[in-house]
Amino acid sequence: MAKAKANSKSASRESAAQVPASSVLYRPRDYFGRHDLQTALLTSVKGTVRRNALRDALEHGEIMQVPDSIKTAALSEATRQYAGSLHPAFMGGEYLPTVTKAEVEIARIRISSTTGDVTSVYARLVGRRISYRVVDEYEGDTLSQPNRRTSNRPLTMDQLIEFFLGAWDLFVCLDCNFEGDVERMLVFFEGESEFYPYFDTELRRRVRERFPPLVDEYDEEDERDEVENDQHQE
Repeated sequence: MAKAKANSKSASRESAAQVPASSVLYRPRDYFGRHDLQTALLTSVKGTVRRNALRDALEHGEIMQVPDSIKTAALSEATRQYAGSLHPAFMGGEYLPTVTKAEVEIARIRISSTTGDVTSVYARLVGRRISYRVVDEYEGDTLSQPNRRTSNRPLTMDQLIEFFLGAWDLFVCLDCNFEGDVERMLVFFEGESEFYPYFDTELRRRVRERFPPLVDEYDEEDERDEVENDQHQE
């Protein structure tokens, strides 16, 4: 009996490992443990501009030339204010809560507002469970409940997105700004995750599903008039 249970667990692990990263059922094996340099930096550094600079340096093998002040998770208040004085977009992500030593950012959504606002999901181990929280740059003022949850293993991509958008409604944000104009919506936000490679792709699929392309009512009326005129001429 014990052997049968062991075989069943093994088969389950093999099945989970075969789920493609593009599937909403995909779940990473782990959020914690030893990370490579890219994952370590891009899940702790808060600022979007700094992250982009670090990603570029990593891709070109120049990461050792980047000052430690850029690699740090959070900027000092004086540096943060100075960066914002240069351009408001430099503030994007910098006002998120700093991850604790045991926490890791597992996903974020950035919008192209003046200050490049970012909303993120943090995860940490609490005993044998994983505790999650959704955080914003406004001390939670843009969030709704529930913005915390736990699980006994990493979330599937579907579970992550449902939790994330339940706490911070991307759809409402987009509709308030663009009133159903899907093409403008799609360039206004970006999803990012070191653990879910298709996070951004799935967000975009859901936005297209939620907001079908607008139909020009005038074009429909003109087309009907043309058909009626053709029928009268016949």
